[in-house]
Amino acid sequence: MNSQTTHKVISVRGLAKRYGGVKALNGLDLDLDANKVHAIVGENGAGKSTFMKILSGGVTPDDGSIEVLGEKFSSFSVQSASKLGIGIMYQELRLFQHRDVLTNLFPDREMRIGPFIARKKMAEIAIPVLKSIGLDVDLNQIVGELALSDQQLIELARVLIEKPRLLILDEPTSALNGRESERLLDLVRLLPKQGTTVLYVSHRLDEVFAVSQHITVLRNGSLVFSKPTSELDIPTVIAGIVGEKSVESIAKKTGSVDSNSKAEKVLEVKNLSNGRQVVDVSLNVAPGEIVGVAGLIGSGADELLETLFGARQKISGSVKFKGVKMQTLSPQNSVRDGVALIPADRKRVGLMMDRTVSDNLSQVSAGGYKRGTFFVSKSGIAITAERLVKKFAIKTENVQVRVGNLSGGNQQKVVIGKWLEIAPGLVLLDDPTRGVDIGAKVELFRLVREIAAEGKGILFRSTEISELTSLCDRIVVVKDGVSTREVSGVDDAELIKLINE
Repeated sequence: MNSQTTHKVISVRGLAKRYGGVKALNGLDLDLDANKVHAIVGENGAGKSTFMKILSGGVTPDDGSIEVLGEKFSSFSVQSASKLGIGIMYQELRLFQHRDVLTNLFPDREMRIGPFIARKKMAEIAIPVLKSIGLDVDLNQIVGELALSDQQLIELARVLIEKPRLLILDEPTSALNGRESERLLDLVRLLPKQGTTVLYVSHRLDEVFAVSQHITVLRNGSLVFSKPTSELDIPTVIAGIVGEKSVESIAKKTGSVDSNSKAEKVLEVKNLSNGRQVVDVSLNVAPGEIVGVAGLIGSGADELLETLFGARQKISGSVKFKGVKMQTLSPQNSVRDGVALIPADRKRVGLMMDRTVSDNLSQVSAGGYKRGTFFVSKSGIAITAERLVKKFAIKTENVQVRVGNLSGGNQQKVVIGKWLEIAPGLVLLDDPTRGVDIGAKVELFRLVREIAAEGKGILFRSTEISELTSLCDRIVVVKDGVSTREVSGVDDAELIKLINE
């Protein structure tokens, strides 16, 4: 081994990857020191995902070299990356939803005694790892029955079971509440002491500064800077991420509407229940108003918007849209009534990942028309898609590219674009910035303010407390399925206290 590289877990030189005319990585040089938490930040499309996939063996670079503990490679497969001790936890879950927890923890590598699967031995290995991340679940339970936050921790546990030398974490807290996030961050801090180097990828800069010893900023596939965390602050990192863009704050709208002065509300909800997570929720949204929904994961806040849209069945209570009582809530009726839902999980329910950008952008508008009233032509769909791509600055070679090939931020823009095409009167935004970078957040919230300024009502749920306090006119707090209070003008600390009371 080269003595100069023995203290480096990974060293890459001239790493490059192109997708058509787009340079996902542009000659990257970077070293990852052993036994440290090394954070990588940047906008969606900056090259973070491509870099992670190359290190984990999922993508082959066009140029450059990779050294693992001094041994040089041009690329490697998923299997060889695993043998070298490189493990990755993706933000998007790879779990088998219809199989049990234990099976998911040992995918394609079940232990056997003769012809029989050694579940007892597998459980003995799994239980201490689950305890280390504070997850108490029945190993025999079907994964699809668990909360999204539990599933994300299972995704982490199955990587930790392999005892990786380099652990790559892609937005690991995106589905976790404050308590769960802090527990995970505590675990990440311990891993370097146990001989595991961590590559931590996140858009949450407060977490990045809390957990990392080194921060690397990527922009447009190139390295901006890579420095010890102690030499940096959040404004410097933000400036590196967005470059020449103005770092616009997510400020409250001026001249917010007085919802009590409006005779007709866009949305009126009284004593809504879906029989499970949502027990008794009442709220209203006026034209031009942004109303926030705050609550811990599992509080009912995360199921409320789906219930209003009709994706979850309403058991009791009343819902009025523009003064008209909705007898039956369903996604089809919502679309036709001008209600849009931007879902939290864009890959599972927001997009058709194997279809083109064009197909996805036309999905809602075409489906919202009654049979016999709308003729769909391929040329018309393509023209509409090209217009929306330009309007929302979606980075894609053309509208016939598979939407799954886009970066997370650009996928989210496709979701937003297809829903706004129906000119909704009410927009349900369900944690829309999950996995979205700072630059995309600026664009997204500028758009939210513009939508509200047009007189549309917005109901906005977010797991980011600062987004709620800085963007919303009012905030409804939900706990144990019940809307407990409504507040305005509170700061982050006050809202955190309210949702935890």
